[in-house]
Amino acid sequence: MTAPLRKAMVLAAGLGKRLRPLTVYHAKPALPVMGRPLIDHVLRRLARQGIREVVVNMHHRPESVESALSSAPSELTLHRAFEPELLGTAGGLKHVAGYFAAEKAFLLVNADTLVDFDLDALASSHFASGAAATLLLRPRPSGSLYSSVELRRDGRIESVGKDDGELMFAGVWVLSPSVFERLSGRPAGLEKELLPALVGERQAVGSVQDVAWITVDTPRRYWTSCITMARQRLFKEDWAVNEQRARDRALVFAGPETRLDRGARFQGAVVLGRNCTVGSGARLERVVCWDGVKIPSGVSVTDSILTDGVAIPRGAELESRLVMRVGEDETGLRRREIQGDLVVSKLKCEQARGI
Repeated sequence: MTAPLRKAMVLAAGLGKRLRPLTVYHAKPALPVMGRPLIDHVLRRLARQGIREVVVNMHHRPESVESALSSAPSELTLHRAFEPELLGTAGGLKHVAGYFAAEKAFLLVNADTLVDFDLDALASSHFASGAAATLLLRPRPSGSLYSSVELRRDGRIESVGKDDGELMFAGVWVLSPSVFERLSGRPAGLEKELLPALVGERQAVGSVQDVAWITVDTPRRYWTSCITMARQRLFKEDWAVNEQRARDRALVFAGPETRLDRGARFQGAVVLGRNCTVGSGARLERVVCWDGVKIPSGVSVTDSILTDGVAIPRGAELESRLVMRVGEDETGLRRREIQGDLVVSKLKCEQARGI
């Protein structure tokens, strides 16, 4: 079936401040998940749903986003929109209005969220309602701090922001080009400049789908998302890591050229990128490693993230830690977390709030 929508915008310009230090040297959409940059996962899912043209906005660490785009599906035509000044979701969308002016509707998605939605159903809801905006909604987990969305009986959005609702926004919009008339072009977010007005005028509807959903907004949630994907094999069709033979009843996934000594011990879910080494007697439990990580014999790592090129010293014991190499520019790093050529920070238990 031909997709009713063929164009999309992927929001990839944010600073990712809550994800620091992971986002000091990488834009949030460029962070690896199961061996592949987040934005690459997003683009592959869009391509399978029939999207053929995508605009990607950039601001923070655009070179990392550009690198992540190098493996985008060949059937996608990509356009880049660099923002010298960060424009927010509303300003960024207004900036690329010309790409969508002739469309009946288009898709808007976050580059830091993976969601297994049905585009045909979402678009059908949009066109049937005649509204200016349709938001993908999903059941809100019990105890979640994400803002809830309340619907009227006719599917129009009644309110956004209550803490006790049963639905939440999943980060996907279908928009009609008429929304551009409502955007000033100044730096602003859609949740403030556009959505309240649409809700007040009954021009925003919700399309509810009970779908798998993963988002990344703090280091702890990044770690949780990676471990959850590994355990539940979510979005497996786009992974760039392969499951290793059974090891201590653990789930171990590794990228190409990664070498695991037979004497290494694993527990829970462990994800390693390409060209990593794990020595004999090393013990890894619920660990996420990027590319080129070196873990020698006798090291113990639990509930942690090790980023590109980290070499753990012999005898080290790490628990609930994020370890990364210090680059040439230390701006954005906490000096108290710098230990030699490494940054070692605590993985705090955090929850995210907001739409």
